[in-house]
Amino acid sequence: MSEHITVRGFVATDPQVRMAQAGFSVGNFRLAATDRRFDREANAWVDGQTNWFTINMFRALALNAGASLAKGMPVIVTGRLKVRPWEAGDRTGTAVEIEADSIGHDLTLGTARFSRSSGRTGEAAVAGGPADDAGGAPVGGPFDEDDEPRVDRSTGEVLEDAADAPDEASEVSEQERDLALA
Repeated sequence: MSEHITVRGFVATDPQVRMAQAGFSVGNFRLAATDRRFDREANAWVDGQTNWFTINMFRALALNAGASLAKGMPVIVTGRLKVRPWEAGDRTGTAVEIEADSIGHDLTLGTARFSRSSGRTGEAAVAGGPADDAGGAPVGGPFDEDDEPRVDRSTGEVLEDAADAPDEASEVSEQERDLALA
């Protein structure tokens, strides 16, 4: 069975990334997705059943996820569902895996800061380690670090830099500008 799905949950194991013999990056981690519902009788949120998935990643996605994700982070994963039976000696079971196309932080539970990788696959991921609260320093991309707006982490408000603030003494009013153009 192979169906395209989206799952929201928490990273249950730190991502493991390695090089395949074919020369590209592969990685995986476990994802725990627990249903929550509001119980009107108890007037509280209650946890339902937890579903466990193995998330498989390839190439740049594996490198970037290895550098960006850590155990406990809330994520959203989109990819192809693979359900297959397995046997190991006298034991049998069912493996539930998602071959990920995209992975992102779940922003309903926190904030993140995106840093674009440079032109070469995974260069940003190799340069950094697991991201900190701010998401790490930007690597590559069209903007310098100085060009990025400063944001107050507690409110999400974009802060104005002193260099960007208009100088009140040199500011010309619209009326003065219109008179000068007339």
